[in-house]
Amino acid sequence: MTERPTGSPRRDRVLVWVTRTTRGFGAGALSIVLALDLARSGYTPFAVGILLGLALGAGAGWSLLAPRLERQWSRRATFVVSAGALAMGGFLLWAAPGEPVAVLVALLLGGIVAGTADVSPLGALEQATLADATSETDRTSSYVVYNLLGYAGGAVGALVAGPLSAVAFGPPPGALVGFHDPTLFVYGLLGLGLVPAYLALSRPPDRVATGPAAPLSPQARPIVHALSTLFAVDAFGGGLIVNSLVVYYFAVRYAPPVAVLGALFFASNLAAAASLVLALPLARRFGLVNTMVFTHLPSSVVLVLIAFAPSFTLAGALWVGRAVLSQMDVPTRQSYTQAIVPPDDRAAAAGYTTAARSGQALGGPVAGAFLAAGGPWLAAPFAVAGSVKIGYDLALYRRFRHLRPPEESAGAGGRSEPPS
Repeated sequence: MTERPTGSPRRDRVLVWVTRTTRGFGAGALSIVLALDLARSGYTPFAVGILLGLALGAGAGWSLLAPRLERQWSRRATFVVSAGALAMGGFLLWAAPGEPVAVLVALLLGGIVAGTADVSPLGALEQATLADATSETDRTSSYVVYNLLGYAGGAVGALVAGPLSAVAFGPPPGALVGFHDPTLFVYGLLGLGLVPAYLALSRPPDRVATGPAAPLSPQARPIVHALSTLFAVDAFGGGLIVNSLVVYYFAVRYAPPVAVLGALFFASNLAAAASLVLALPLARRFGLVNTMVFTHLPSSVVLVLIAFAPSFTLAGALWVGRAVLSQMDVPTRQSYTQAIVPPDDRAAAAGYTTAARSGQALGGPVAGAFLAAGGPWLAAPFAVAGSVKIGYDLALYRRFRHLRPPEESAGAGGRSEPPS
């Protein structure tokens, strides 16, 4: 039986789509400038990798905590606090990029998301809210729109990052040494702008505080833990090639202008957004798990090829080509996770699987070490990332190919048994 969303589902879906677009714009802009800004403020490549890893780890940690907080405070309150942390992180990075303590505080607040991978408490809460506001038959299409708008926002953000970074916008009074990028100030403003949208969500998605409770039911726990483990492996590979580090790699190896890098990531984000349109018909035809695996697997092979690209033109073309395939698993993964757990477990499932992306935090320092070593190791992150992701794709298919969501298993006599 199709589950009926309550409250004001259409308005809630639109609000979540708007906030995802806004956050995508900020993340796209940040992905172009963050690593370069840290380098210009005096940090070494290895230190940049560690700092980006801390940002990803903090975002994942807060994602894990968010489902517990929403049970204590309500979902909208958790949304607002998380948006405030995002804003504070942006303002701190703008005001004191050369002060390590301030940078650490900014990153540990959990709102600095510099790339397409949405490792943040806001992402986890938005995914759960979207599932609550959508019927089973429309769930995957809602996630397609959600991610498409996020990538479109990221594309525009990447395109404007170069010109915005060059705007004459002086540092705050008494600011310490460092590169005070206006892009970071705008990122903070975007965080403040999210607050009214989150407050406008209707009551049903605003899960009223229920006190202490188990974050996952016994039925959902083995499924979510298995998915989280696999997503962590994939995320480690992704952390090796997080956008900010890829920008840094292209800058070091090929030395293109910042505006050209912005245009490249504008194109790759648009390619990813456009490809999401194919995710829905593929999922309906072949199923969510098959779509996740067999679109992601060839993109992992392309990553390995980038390591051997002799020119910026070829490397950039491969990067855009990879984007055409690599992100179709994102809405299908989110939809699948929300479909195979009970409704009361959705926020926790989104939190756990988003927190699993903390594997990216380990990839950042490793990639930073490769970049710092230079020479033949400079392109190693792409080869390692592709190999890890190929292993993830094969393991995911083996483990979950028989566990179908309700809309797929209805014609086969009910829901499949969870994997052992």
